[in-house]
Amino acid sequence: MPDALPELVVAPVTITPTKPLTPTHVKGLLWTDVLVKASAQVTGVRLVWNNRMATLTTQSAAFWHHLDLTEPDTDWSGESATRIGERYVRFHAERREPDPRALDGYLARADTAGWIHPAGRRMLELWRDELELLGVGDLGLADDRPLAATAATTVAALADRGLLIDHRRFGGPVYLDGPRWGMPVRQLIGSDGHPNYLLPILRELIPMIREDRTFLLVHDHDLTADYLLLDRLLTGFGARVVRVALGRVPLGGTVRSSRYGGWKGATLADLSSVSGTAGRAAYRLGMRLYFAGVLHRRSVQSFRMHLLRRCVGRAARLLDRPPGGHDETAARLTAALSRLQAQLGYVDPYRLTVSLLGKQAVPLVPALRAIYT
Repeated sequence: MPDALPELVVAPVTITPTKPLTPTHVKGLLWTDVLVKASAQVTGVRLVWNNRMATLTTQSAAFWHHLDLTEPDTDWSGESATRIGERYVRFHAERREPDPRALDGYLARADTAGWIHPAGRRMLELWRDELELLGVGDLGLADDRPLAATAATTVAALADRGLLIDHRRFGGPVYLDGPRWGMPVRQLIGSDGHPNYLLPILRELIPMIREDRTFLLVHDHDLTADYLLLDRLLTGFGARVVRVALGRVPLGGTVRSSRYGGWKGATLADLSSVSGTAGRAAYRLGMRLYFAGVLHRRSVQSFRMHLLRRCVGRAARLLDRPPGGHDETAARLTAALSRLQAQLGYVDPYRLTVSLLGKQAVPLVPALRAIYT
């Protein structure tokens, strides 16, 4: 691996541990997993995942405050992801607005001590088991570490570069100055002092900026406006930035946030049964064939369980084939990965996945099996 290649810092969009993993989440996680493992074959890769980027949000704190008010004595250690997620959907359906002062303690504990509500810890445990079965690389769901910079340091750094519209002295919010790039103004901190999800991301990423790194931001297509702004902000601090925007996976023809429900029967826990009589390797490969191959970046196809089952069956057949000439194929694979990385800054999961299919399919040599199973 040439020393001149920049390290690739992959930062996927955060997921609050308040609901089950839906097909949209699974698509994002599998695209990230294949991208990281494949790109690591040709360059240095660092995956950025910090639980505090997701828990230090009003979205999480408001839900956990609601649980403490309505179910103070619930033992969350035996609850399923579906049952916790159903409470999350009901909470949003009721549209309760908590007193901002009631959330101060939740956000402070999450920031200074890494506190997570027992329901959130239970959700992370369930995610960890499901992702281990799926073969997704360790995200650090059981780890706790502070964000790389404090909120005050990050806000001051943004202010020093003239990137803020700060109304705090009038008792108002703090905004990111998007109009300088022809983008809308975006609130960063509310008049109640609470940050939105962008501030924890900036707190983690800005201190990581170095000349020999490229930042790859993986996010939902619906969040493109925010991530274009993040791109400009990080670039303003000297970062080299690339983005991958992924389309959400509709359920029954409808695209909706998981907070509005509609995901029963299609969570990652439900999908773990699709392997049938096939083994774990076929399940892992089949899930990647479907979510990274059939559902390309901008796919608008609704999730279809029967197609996923067909992909798992096809994966089982692919795994039964002899890999062919290992040395020659491995050398060609490394060259192909290098070309993909050079063109895009990363190895594209869709292009790599479809190369496994068809009459001219790349054999599943050990290096590819390590990526996909």
